Amino acid sequence: MAQFMANYNADVANYKQVVLAAFQQTEDNLAAVRLLTQEIEQEQETVASAQRFVDVASVRYKTGLDPYLNVFTAQAILLANQQTLITLRAQQMTSSVQLIESLGGGWDVTQLPTERQVQAKRP
Repeated sequence: MAQFMANYNADVANYKQVVLAAFQQTEDNLAAVRLLTQEIEQEQETVASAQRFVDVASVRYKTGLDPYLNVFTAQAILLANQQTLITLRAQQMTSSVQLIESLGGGWDVTQLPTERQVQAKRP
């Protein structure tokens, strides 16, 4: 009887550990999605600012006030900011998928519609 109780207590302890780990993963992924959303909003503002800088530099170049190097520099800055934004969005998508998985959700590739099923639904 003592052995059964020991096994039962070990199983209960394992179950509690699994549940706590699931809660921790869920909280971590929720926090990651929230933080990445804030970072994306800030980076979108940075991209918009960089686009205005490109526009101003282009106008100044066209009017002869600045060399083309300023336009090129502005475009390089804009591209770097856009790449950062894309990276943040990819991280956010990954965190969202991890959040879904930590909540017990998921999917199986076999459940996705086939190309034939998709085409059959089209008018």
